[in-house]
Amino acid sequence: MKYILTEEHVAIPEKIEITAKSKQVKVKGPRGELTKNFKHAALDIQVQKKVNKKTNASKSRVSVRMWQSYRKQRCQVNSVASSIKNMIRGVTTGYKFKMVLAYAHFPIIINLLDKGLGIEIKNFLGEKIIRTIKCLPGVTITRNEQEEKNVLTLQGNDLNNVSLTCALIHQACAVKNKDIRQFLDGIYVSEKRLEI
Repeated sequence: MKYILTEEHVAIPEKIEITAKSKQVKVKGPRGELTKNFKHAALDIQVQKKVNKKTNASKSRVSVRMWQSYRKQRCQVNSVASSIKNMIRGVTTGYKFKMVLAYAHFPIIINLLDKGLGIEIKNFLGEKIIRTIKCLPGVTITRNEQEEKNVLTLQGNDLNNVSLTCALIHQACAVKNKDIRQFLDGIYVSEKRLEI
C-alpha cells in the first residue's frame, strides 16, 4: 500500500539558524556549525517560517516530507528528522562520552596525541604492538588522572563522529583468539550524555 504523504516536523529553537539547500542541511548554533548531506534519501527538506500577525512572533521549523511512499521507505523520514534533532542538540549543548580502561593483569598505557586529536594504546594484554587511533573531525579526547583514574572523555558536536570514535577505540582493543568471557580486558563506553 502506498501512503500519499508522510511528514515530520522539527522545531527550530532560538539562537539557531538552519538552511536546507538541495538536501544539504546546515545548522549554526552557539557551539559551532554542522553540515549533513541527505542526498541518498528521496524526500523533501524545507525550512518553514510562520509569523503570528497579532503578536508578531515568528516560529520556524524544518519539515521533512515524502510523497507516494511504501511503508519501508517511510522510515527514512523519521531517521532524517531525528538526525537533524541530533545536529541541533550538538550545536547547542554538545556530546560527551566516557570510556573506561578495563584490565586484569597488564595495565593499558594510553598517550594522547596532537592535544587530544588522537590516541596511542600500549601494553594491551602485554602485547608490544602500539595501536594508534585518530579522532574523527570535531572530536577531542581528554584525560584527568587526578579526578578519575583509567577514564577517557570524548567530546564533540557531532553525535555520529563522537560515537564512531568510541567504536574505533573499542574495536582496536578487541581480544582475539581467546574466550572473551574470561578475558575482559579492553576499553569500554561507560557513560553517554549531553555535554553542558
